[in-house]
Amino acid sequence: MTIEELIKNTESLPPAPEVLPKLIKIMKDPDTDSNDVVQLIATDPAITSGVLRLSNSGAYSPPSPVTDLNEAVAMLGIKEVYRIVNLVSSGDYLDGALPSMDIGKGSLWQHSLAVALIMDQIGKTHTDMEGLPYTLGLLHDIGKLGLHLGCGEEYVNVFKKVETERLSVCKAEEKTFGFDHAVAGSKMLEEWSFPDYVHQPIRYQYEPMNAPEEHRALAGALHVANWGAAVIGCNDGRDAWALEMVEGAFAIEQKELELGILRAQESLEKAKKALAVGAN
Repeated sequence: MTIEELIKNTESLPPAPEVLPKLIKIMKDPDTDSNDVVQLIATDPAITSGVLRLSNSGAYSPPSPVTDLNEAVAMLGIKEVYRIVNLVSSGDYLDGALPSMDIGKGSLWQHSLAVALIMDQIGKTHTDMEGLPYTLGLLHDIGKLGLHLGCGEEYVNVFKKVETERLSVCKAEEKTFGFDHAVAGSKMLEEWSFPDYVHQPIRYQYEPMNAPEEHRALAGALHVANWGAAVIGCNDGRDAWALEMVEGAFAIEQKELELGILRAQESLEKAKKALAVGAN
């Protein structure tokens, strides 16, 4: 099976998200204002509902109930609303269980959120777009969903290769299917009209040195953030112990990385209370 066939033939893949790739492009524009954001997200009732629900949660503690999007954006600011839209959108895709990979309900989203929060700390100096590292973290494992839905019955062969041939998961996936979940995720995002500065760092997260130069730093940051999520206990499934780190993938001082991971852990606890990740 080719990666194109996987995406084309997997009827159970969720429909392409419409708001998030458009919102990412809007956020890239320095002239973006709150009206642009409100007009876009108001077209999606689920996102509108999610933004208002989270805006009224204990994590944000508004002085009075927030009742419309204009009020939410005015209170929280464009950047925070952008993050909330990312969370609501990704939750629709990543909150379910992936039994073929031994990933329980909510675990993939919690891991992705941890990576996003670490990326927000360590990757923001490597892009001029506020919030891009956060988005990359949330979406970096979307390819696991594609592999589970399209090749789930065959995934047992991946773990056999990990255990018997001492391969990393991504290399075992490539040997089994011809591509790994990073490549699958990148192709899914490209098909869903996400720009190259989103899908390319995700494509090269396990081999950042091979990324095009303009995407190399964020691919390297993603590589390190994935490891950082494991440090705070947010790597689930049987691949948690089969990560293979590339030395020198991302230039960062040890103290800066440790501080970024600690801050991300604090933010994760706050987010979990607001989002009830994995709850029915």
